[in-house]
Order: sequence, then structure tokens, then C-alpha cells
Amino acid sequence: MALADGAAPPQVSAQTPLVLGLNLEAGQAWLTVTGAVGAVCQVQWTDNLSATSRWFHLDHVVVASPSAPITDVISGSIANRYYRAVWTPNTNLVWIANGTFTMGSPTNEVDRSSIESPQAVVTISKGFWIGKYEVSQGDYLAVIGSNPSYFNGDRSGPPDNDQDYGIDLARPVEQVSWIDATNYCAHLTTLERAARRIPTNAVYRLPTEAEWEYACRAGTTTRFYYGDDPGYTNLANYAWYGDAFGMTHPGGELIPNAWGLYDMAGNVWEWCRDWYAAYPGGIPTDPQGPVTGTYRVWRGGDWFSVAKYQRTARRFNHLPTFVDDGLGFRVVLAYGSP
Repeated sequence: MALADGAAPPQVSAQTPLVLGLNLEAGQAWLTVTGAVGAVCQVQWTDNLSATSRWFHLDHVVVASPSAPITDVISGSIANRYYRAVWTPNTNLVWIANGTFTMGSPTNEVDRSSIESPQAVVTISKGFWIGKYEVSQGDYLAVIGSNPSYFNGDRSGPPDNDQDYGIDLARPVEQVSWIDATNYCAHLTTLERAARRIPTNAVYRLPTEAEWEYACRAGTTTRFYYGDDPGYTNLANYAWYGDAFGMTHPGGELIPNAWGLYDMAGNVWEWCRDWYAAYPGGIPTDPQGPVTGTYRVWRGGDWFSVAKYQRTARRFNHLPTFVDDGLGFRVVLAYGSP
């Protein structure tokens, strides 16, 4: 058994490298990570240093002082196991730790819909990375090689209705179906694995509906992730909605939620992985929706919709082939199931 150091992260100077400590006891490895306090890193393992792409996810660590150990139960059949600590490869991802939250809206929430109930106490058992921003036109173009977005360049109409939106690849990609979104995730996974930016057991995918709402709420229970805002007086500080000057807008221009995620309300609706169905209630762990269905879930509101559709609990759905200039997605980077 051996120890391998990680590389310095892009957001932290080279003077604060990760240091991985290792102790062995009764068939278990106890590992601690020190470095820049508050940084998030991944601990990986391999049993073959000659296979440079054979690194597997063990756990994520938020560097603290003093360090909290993580453990690895080692099979007796494994002669050697090597560990390393690495920084997240993508600064446009935000780490969401596991936890429990209340999904859906209470019956007294202003402007709620019955499809947002019954509420359920949901446990997300594994942490995951999620996009800080909605997938941009530039992101999509780089991976797929095309840009289907409506808000991309000149959209000239009749003489009294000419509009030139300009080409701004920082705007979210739209006019993408659920099939397009999942295809993007598959291609991105292949590219990132080939470039060795993610380990072989990592995958980009759409968030489950539960993961999406958990990340959006960021620990809140209110109508919006910034508060109840019964008169919608503060919503414009957080969301592009209600026609929003007639177009989508680049990600990151408004105030993010408490976990650093932008445009979780407004700009474009976001596809989720789940088939749509009524909520079953209960106390589920890692719910993933029904096994089959007709429609896929959207969440988050868009640039055109009225204020009540931007609420955190609001749900919508459509055929997985549907496209719209207010419908895009953001990605999750996860390890194993779900």
C-alpha cells in the first residue's frame, strides 16, 4: 500500500498543495487530507500504478482544520492499494454534499400547484457535482459541434419586428430535447475520460428531480431559495423571467443561491433525468422517478414565464423530443449510482 500526492488546484496557489495522510488499522485505511481550508477535493484509489487511467472514486473531502478522516475497508485479496487526493477538474462545477430536505410545496404556499405535493422528506445519500451554470451555447458547441439555440445571432422578422440578438455563446443553450441533453452528457463523459480529467467510474448526466430541487433549495424551505417573497418584489435580482427583455441572458449575471448556483430560477427551464409522475410521498432515499413514462421533467422556470413558475417547487414536463427557446439543462458529475 502506498500514497500518491495530488496536484495543486487552479483556484489555490501552488503554496497550498494537498497532503494525504494514511494510517492502517485492522484491515482499514484511515485517510486525512490537509491543505487550503474549505477546498473540495476527491480521494481516489487504484491497485495498479502502471495503468494511469485506472483511478477510482473513494470519497469527497472538504478540507478542514483539524482534518476529519475517511475510511476504506480493504479486501484481503488486494496486495496493494494506492491513494491520491486531487482537486476538482472543472471550476464550473459545485460540490453538493449529501443530506436531507423536504421536497415539494406545503398546501399553504402562495401560487402553488397540486402537482407539487404530497411533500416528502428526501435523503440524498451521496454527494455530487453540479453545474454552477446552465450549459452554455459555447459548452454545447465545443462538445457536439453545433448550436441549435434560437437566441444565437440575427433573427430578422418583419420590418417592424427586426431583432438582432447577437452571438453570445455565454447564453444557455436552448432548443435542445431531453434526448439532445443526455447525448451531450454521454459525449462529455467520453471526452473527459479520454483526457483523464475524470476517473473511469465518473459520469456526466442530468440531475434527478430530487437532486435538482435539493441543490436549488440550498438548505431553504421557502418559496424561493432566497426567501418567500410573497409579492415577487425581489425576484428580478435572482431570475430572468416575465419576458426578460425578450431573450435569454448569459449565465452568472444575477445573484446565485447560497450554494453558489446561478439561474436555478429563470433564464431557461432545465431537463431532469426522471420520467414525470405524481409524487408518491413517504420518506424516500435517492428517488429517481418511475421506471417508464411518457413525459420527462423540467424544473426552474424560464425567461418568458410569469413569476409563479420560477418557484423552487414548481414542476413541468413534456415529451423527451420536445424543444423550446426557453428549455435547456445543466449537468451533474456523479460516481456510481444513482
